[in-house]
Amino acid sequence: MYMAVSTRAPRVAQRRPRRSKRLRAYLRLLGRGLIGLALCVATVGAGYMGHRLIRSADYFRLRTVRIVGYQTLTQQDVLYLLDLSADAILFQLDLARMGTRVERHPYIKTITLRREFPDTLIVTVQEREPYLVVQAEDQRFILDSEGVVLGPLTPQQDQGLPQLTLRQQRVLAAGMRLQQEEVQRALEFVRDYSASPIIGATRLVALTVEESGTVVLEVAPYSFKLRVGEGKLDAQLGRLPSVLHYITQQGLTVRSIDLSYRKRVIVIPAVS
Repeated sequence: MYMAVSTRAPRVAQRRPRRSKRLRAYLRLLGRGLIGLALCVATVGAGYMGHRLIRSADYFRLRTVRIVGYQTLTQQDVLYLLDLSADAILFQLDLARMGTRVERHPYIKTITLRREFPDTLIVTVQEREPYLVVQAEDQRFILDSEGVVLGPLTPQQDQGLPQLTLRQQRVLAAGMRLQQEEVQRALEFVRDYSASPIIGATRLVALTVEESGTVVLEVAPYSFKLRVGEGKLDAQLGRLPSVLHYITQQGLTVRSIDLSYRKRVIVIPAVS
């Protein structure tokens, strides 16, 4: 007589311990993950709180502002532009915003701000240098070499700068950048004149720029006017020493000298 034996019950019995073991392993893994997450949150929170405490600590309070590079402006002028509070923390300074605000001043060309821990701010200033005086109506303003208006000319700033008289009168204000052709031509001329060998014997006092581009200038110590055309300035001014020597030898009183022609120099005597 044969008997049928079922294996279903033992297999079910074997699966239950396996499921229980897997569940325990899953719970252990989940617990470890939660513990790790809690530790990360605690670490980040502690770091954040520590960071805030360090940033606001009195140890990093701003105590020294070192300013270098200023010439026309004073240290107090730069400090006023920086607008620093008495309880400023070095970490909390917005250097980009401060630099943008300071560079709005006409005399400031560039500024660099750098923290030096624990309590010092280094400020390096590059100023725009006075280059040319512009006469417009009853105004006299100082320009830098890029044509930026620095401000009105004061007796303290009158350093013998050459003066350009504008043909077209206009109201000027500090911070303006003059782009008109006669101003750019004058700036270019002053640069070339400053590099010319004639600079040792003469000093540029004043100039005007005609519509044709011809520059009419006055040079010390002479009273006559010089006319210089477009083209190489060295070639034109290079003729001046021999002309001056001739005038001195002949004892001539001259009203103007025209150097703008390529192959000749025109000397116009003064009317007696």
